[in-house]
Amino acid sequence: MPYDPQLALKLLADAGWKDRDTQGRLVRNGQPLTIELLYSDKGSESWMTVYQDDLRKVGIGLNLRLVTPETLFQLIMQRKFDTVDMAWGSLIFPNPETAFHSKLADADNNNNITGFKDKRVDELLEAYDKEFDQQKRVAIIREIDGILANAHHYALKWDAPFQRIAYWNKFGHPANYLTRIGDYTDLVSLWWIDPQKEQELNRAMADSSIKFEVPPVDNRYWQDFAKRSGSSVAPPE
Repeated sequence: MPYDPQLALKLLADAGWKDRDTQGRLVRNGQPLTIELLYSDKGSESWMTVYQDDLRKVGIGLNLRLVTPETLFQLIMQRKFDTVDMAWGSLIFPNPETAFHSKLADADNNNNITGFKDKRVDELLEAYDKEFDQQKRVAIIREIDGILANAHHYALKWDAPFQRIAYWNKFGHPANYLTRIGDYTDLVSLWWIDPQKEQELNRAMADSSIKFEVPPVDNRYWQDFAKRSGSSVAPPE
């Protein structure tokens, strides 16, 4: 989704948000356009206030509401929020029924936190659970993803297309460092302490004249893997 404030204003005007009050806020039927954003991490305010200021410039009021993680979870489970800042996931293996089936849209305490309903998605979910051909299952998931993306019930935030890792040179690790869709948390399950490397590191820490060869700074294993395998979908670099 491209960042386009002017297009946003046009879409809002098409929805009736054309006039402004004395504070410069967009109004419709005498009511200003304001949104509440729930969050539980005070450190997020460093970027939230920037976002808040950007919205103010185009006439949208953003109220920031800091709550405890427990309160945040409770409000989400009860769907008592306008917008909320968080990461939300489901099962490790794709199982979209638990998050997007319409039978969950009006019930509290489940993963369909946006109350999403779509007849075509329901049909695809039923087909997905009965399909054994992996390529057909991938095609079903991709069609579901397309419908979800165009429903705009999530606003994705920026994230760096890489992982930075600093570590003592005492570990062994696979050539890929991380799993294909993983992050630094993979280190716990994929890496190990190499006794020989650990011994060499201890010697180097006691003797500053010992130097280690610096390994490659960039690791693009999965990008190279995608090229070798002819995959049309490569993970971010």
